[in-house]
Amino acid sequence: MREQIDIETWAMVRAQQIVMQHGANLVVAAQRLDHKKTTANTYALRAAIMTSLIEALHSLQAPPAETVSLMEIQAAAHQA
Repeated sequence: MREQIDIETWAMVRAQQIVMQHGANLVVAAQRLDHKKTTANTYALRAAIMTSLIEALHSLQAPPAETVSLMEIQAAAHQA
């Protein structure tokens, strides 16, 4: 049960980080009507989501103790 809570917490933190960084960049580019930057930021947002899904998959395949440690390290690294 604790592992599920840790994974959910990691997912929420990671989603917030992605939206704050890539989502904000996309909004600014769209507001400026910059088609090239809007397209580039759309792909960057998509890549960040795919990367986070891969991270989650790898975390789920690791033993529980390693999963928690990995999630904590990743969350700390992204907050820095």
